[in-house]
Amino acid sequence: MQALQGLPSGDTTMRSFETGLFLDRVPFVKAGSGPAPIIVLNGGQAFVRRPTPARAQRDAKRIACLLPKGRSIYVLDYDPAPSADHSIATIVRDVAQILRDETGPAAVMGISFGGFVAARLAADHPDLVRELILMVSAHRFSPEGRRSIDRQLECAWTGDLEGFLDEFGLIFRRPWLNWLIRWRFRHERKRLHETMNDPTVIVRGLNAIAGEDLGSDPSWLARIAAPTQIVGATRDPFFDVAALEETARHIPFAQLKLFKHETHMLPVERARDVAKVVTRFLQTRRCA
Repeated sequence: MQALQGLPSGDTTMRSFETGLFLDRVPFVKAGSGPAPIIVLNGGQAFVRRPTPARAQRDAKRIACLLPKGRSIYVLDYDPAPSADHSIATIVRDVAQILRDETGPAAVMGISFGGFVAARLAADHPDLVRELILMVSAHRFSPEGRRSIDRQLECAWTGDLEGFLDEFGLIFRRPWLNWLIRWRFRHERKRLHETMNDPTVIVRGLNAIAGEDLGSDPSWLARIAAPTQIVGATRDPFFDVAALEETARHIPFAQLKLFKHETHMLPVERARDVAKVVTRFLQTRRCA
């Protein structure tokens, strides 16, 4: 659930970046300027890693490479001090208020964990979501993905940050990238408490999804009125093909693009190809 972190970004030389807070507590990075804003709900690294302006801007640069230029892009993180009742519903409420009061209706992209929020937002507030993009995300986890989340939650509960990181295993398709991330994890072990978020924040973030019965009844997806692009990978351990196809079937105006032999790190390893799919979808919608 840590897509888009820790690897070099693409070309962002033509974009400007600024940081700020929505609702006085939700951090965001704005990339570029222009009409028709795009709101991006970040993946799990937004609450797993200790928040810093530098990390947020690095994430935003990578994400901006997936989206068309000439539009305002807001990459949202999550409340750095979530309450005990933190849930997908509370995050959706915050994002809906941001869209209503700050940015106006927008295209919304949810990455991994952020896809759960984006889909619920589109279902509950169809007036606020013009287009929906679910990036390496579905309405539920695969069985393997659910087991992984449960193990992550157990490690976070006990403060076992090393075990938490070990849970990610071989998440890239390319061997050299798996070697790189293992090397990084080994070197970070000595200062995990500096780079990882407070275990309480991690637990509350994971509980937001672990506490929901995500896969039992997908009928709520039918309330999503926005044209939807789902981008997934056939070897994603968190969101398998069955989950992706089920999501696409239940959203009325959805199309699914599957990248064969790719993993959850698809947006990093195939950034240019993913950007083409997303840009084509958004440009087609603007011309419709």
